Amino acid sequence: MYRKSVLPNGINVVTESIPYFPTVSIGLWIKTGGRFEDEKSNGISHFIEHMLFKGTKRRTAFDIAKEIDAVGGILNAFTGKEYTCFYTRTMRKDMDLALDLLSDMYKNSLFKEEDIQNEKSVVIQEIKMAEDNPEEYIYDMFNASYFRGHPLGMPILGKAENIQDFDRETILTYFERHYNPRNLIITATGRIKHEHFLEKVERLFGDVEQKGWEDMVISKPEPYKSLEVYERDLEHIYLCIGTNGASQVERKRYPLYVLNAIMGGSMSSHLFQEIREKKGLVYNIYSYVNCYHDTGTFGISTSTSSETIKEVLMLVREEIERIRDKGITEEELSLSKGHIKGNLFMSMESSEARMGRLAKNEIYFGHYIPMKETIREIDTIDKEEVDAIGREIFKGMNDIALTLLGRIDRGYLEEIWRD
Repeated sequence: MYRKSVLPNGINVVTESIPYFPTVSIGLWIKTGGRFEDEKSNGISHFIEHMLFKGTKRRTAFDIAKEIDAVGGILNAFTGKEYTCFYTRTMRKDMDLALDLLSDMYKNSLFKEEDIQNEKSVVIQEIKMAEDNPEEYIYDMFNASYFRGHPLGMPILGKAENIQDFDRETILTYFERHYNPRNLIITATGRIKHEHFLEKVERLFGDVEQKGWEDMVISKPEPYKSLEVYERDLEHIYLCIGTNGASQVERKRYPLYVLNAIMGGSMSSHLFQEIREKKGLVYNIYSYVNCYHDTGTFGISTSTSSETIKEVLMLVREEIERIRDKGITEEELSLSKGHIKGNLFMSMESSEARMGRLAKNEIYFGHYIPMKETIREIDTIDKEEVDAIGREIFKGMNDIALTLLGRIDRGYLEEIWRD
């Protein structure tokens, strides 16, 4: 079902044939994102993502939208810290149209001066919208503090002043350097045959030249475990707690996923049951895992009122200390494994999700990792491994970062949170 080929110009083509799927999902994955920017260029990857929808030598922006809409397909994109993706999902009979649209956008986007100026306004509105959403904005604030002075700490959307300063030459130079074919992975899943798909890709992308290519160098960040308060006049206090996690290539990410499911990754998790269901102190609370090439974070996020913030923080602290000092139970281990495996299997019902899994395996490992291998890794996790990762990431409260957004006294927090 899995096949991989490399075009002479360096483009990796990865497919997974699923004969019983009626749809085909295709992704153009570029190994660039917010992490590869600096203070001056911060936000340019996301801005380029927008510009590829603004018109080509063959199609206007309206033509791009109209053609995919006419077949009931999906055409979208997103920018992450370490990759950018443009993707389609269509019926199998419309696969040629989808691939032609993606190749046209990648190869022939015009980056017209008028469109650049218009899109600056759009992106600045997007930035303002994100800043008005405290549930989203708290993550930018946490990353800015935790990864201080490092590209991982900068917002993917960038800053309004940066967006205003981008000119056409800067954008085109950055595009040529980072969107080079050696940085491109094309993935497809669904009712396809690798040989036929490869022929289509080679016809559309085989003439793309390698210009301005140089290996991207990344530096590992040094995390700051600080307590930060960003004052804002809000009804709720939003908080994000974070500490060391695991990189995308470390095996210990598997026991970390298990710990995440137990602590706050599901409705039956400790934090959700204790703080939301039993105490009624929050509407939502959850934990999460972020993994990058060489580092990662484990985090907990929630929001509550000023009257209950102390109790919420104390309950979160108690849960952290319980995991660190007592570990998990065999029953929790079994439930967590079942939860993770069930989610994995259900995600495989989507050609879009499978297409993304192909790409991430290629980006981080350079090869395909079969589902059965992932399941085997999960099955082999034992209680001792999960307990060990809990002790490692929760060494002490002074080693756990806390970021809050809202109206609260910093000195008051120090008494609650720090040892």
